[in-house]
Amino acid sequence: MRRRRPQQIAWLGWVTLALIPVGAAGAAARGWPAWRGARGDGQSADVPAQIKAAKLLWKKPMAGPCSAGITARDGYVVVPDGDKKNDYYRCYDAQAGKELWTCTVANGADLDYGPAPRATPPIHAGKVYCLGSTGDLRCLDLKTGKALWKRHYKEDFDAGKLPTWGHCTAPRIIDGRLIVHPGKLYALDPNTGKVLWKGEATGPNYSNFLVGTFGGVRQIIGYDSRSLRGWNAATGKLIWEMEVDNSMGYIVPQPVAVGDRLLVTSESEDTRLYGFGQGGKLIDTPLAESEEIAPEMATPTVAGDVLLGITEGLICLDPANKLKLLWIEEDVDAFYGLSHIVAGNGRALVFGEDGTMVLVQPERKGCKILTKIKLARQTWTHPALVGGRLYLRDGKALYCYELVTE
Repeated sequence: MRRRRPQQIAWLGWVTLALIPVGAAGAAARGWPAWRGARGDGQSADVPAQIKAAKLLWKKPMAGPCSAGITARDGYVVVPDGDKKNDYYRCYDAQAGKELWTCTVANGADLDYGPAPRATPPIHAGKVYCLGSTGDLRCLDLKTGKALWKRHYKEDFDAGKLPTWGHCTAPRIIDGRLIVHPGKLYALDPNTGKVLWKGEATGPNYSNFLVGTFGGVRQIIGYDSRSLRGWNAATGKLIWEMEVDNSMGYIVPQPVAVGDRLLVTSESEDTRLYGFGQGGKLIDTPLAESEEIAPEMATPTVAGDVLLGITEGLICLDPANKLKLLWIEEDVDAFYGLSHIVAGNGRALVFGEDGTMVLVQPERKGCKILTKIKLARQTWTHPALVGGRLYLRDGKALYCYELVTE
């Protein structure tokens, strides 16, 4: 069993896959409006076949380290930021880098790794939904930054004690509803913040949610404080639950859909692949298990017909053959700790916490490293890939790079 525990619990904001070519998704995969992209699966039709260079087009100063991911859509780039006194939600013109607005929210919470936001703000229908580490939730107009409505997890949703590392689960638009997880699972009207339904849960965790059709039922799947659960996406009714090992006090990697199966992993329980039965219920005996991928924070990603994950290096498993280990690539520093993987077009981009971007060609017989470029300082933030442009940040700046392919 291969393990590497980072010295820091890097956070998180992060923190519906199918075995089909990414290009088949067409325009739906364009833009980066939410955590892990348009479908929340780490897939993008914009991953290039080759990268000759990364040309810096513009950069903007940031107030300090922040682990909430970047979103970009319709010519806008939204970047959460923060210092020890305030959260800042900054919006830039994606083309020229002009700052369009900044929303400042007081936040002086005493949290490990600082009080800055952890949750990636989704963009939808001309609005952006911003969640602070203490539970301040607000809907902002994408063009102006004006607050259209505000809610607070403790005051409006009866959230319990603030989680040790703050609220990290990103809001998500699912079937026209805004899904949030203050402790119970709530569906809100994205235009007003009004509660549409409430799903049962035992309290928050630190992972983001998956949505997909499993066992013929469209479900929202994710962790509460002690279990993995599946809720009916239309009604919030609990369909199934399975106790998990949460002895470390946190689970960060997001559940992953592999076709109509479910892959889950954590540092304490390794990687398991599950099937579903009648009525969309999880069959709690795994179809396959692997000790090779056991990440503290990094979410695995499907790349063509293989599965890529980060633990001790970049690890490749075969989801069609009982999660058989195909290979491990250990000789790149970016393949450790909190690394983010974006796959598409027979390639994968790996973004390491050391600020390095690596373009790889993952094949069943091995990994070809095509390009390796240092782009930033230490960063835990998931970048945004839109067309030939990459938006990423560290504690000092937001960077816009053009990925030069010729």
